[in-house]
Amino acid sequence: MVEFGVRWLAVIHGIFRGAISALLVPQLLFAHMLADYALQTNWLVSRKGHGWLALGLHGLMVFCMAILVLPQYISVVFVPILIFSILHTAQDWLKIYSGPRVKIPSIYTYSADQLSHYLMIGVMQLTVGPLLVPAPDNATLFVAGVGSATIILTRFYEVSWWSNWLDMLPYMNRWRGWSYAERLAMFALSVAGFFYLAPLCALPRVAQSIREKHPFWEQKRGAPEMLLGVVLAIGAGLIVRRFFLAL
Repeated sequence: MVEFGVRWLAVIHGIFRGAISALLVPQLLFAHMLADYALQTNWLVSRKGHGWLALGLHGLMVFCMAILVLPQYISVVFVPILIFSILHTAQDWLKIYSGPRVKIPSIYTYSADQLSHYLMIGVMQLTVGPLLVPAPDNATLFVAGVGSATIILTRFYEVSWWSNWLDMLPYMNRWRGWSYAERLAMFALSVAGFFYLAPLCALPRVAQSIREKHPFWEQKRGAPEMLLGVVLAIGAGLIVRRFFLAL
């Protein structure tokens, strides 16, 4: 099954690289993860619904992070990134405005908001990517890929759980250090090609939860959280290895 998945990654990689001369997605994904998760504190999140000041500050963060990861192309990307940042801010406002008015679980508005951001990154790739001359080198793409994956496996993963299921907040806080180290270790092993050893990295947290007489599977959603983390970490590692390490 894993070999089948790796083969399909290779096929997609060939199509992707053949159709797109200069990759922009890794850098913009890294910028998005920095602005939306690594740098967006709980304090800022709580104030985005109380006016445009906090939303504007967040939009400025999006703009600055995107410029920061693409400094050599600033003459080409400045205006597109400005538009990108304004639209990002508008999408966040739409989520904040519609959330209390639409009687659906928050996971749906959260997912729709994030999907809209990723679609915009795709549009940027198609419209601005061809203008990047010379194309970003392999080292730049690798660093952006690893940076994105690091935030996805830590802050993004954590926030995505407790922002949609508040009862998970104490659990995620309790195991933050353990789970961060666990997923990053699995990611590193997968990038190095030892993905089959990655699940072993979850054993220390399992053992500690048993030692504390609070096994993780007794926590509501505890088992899905750990299992999804394993899958996500291994998948991210294989993607970085296939798309960026072997470029």
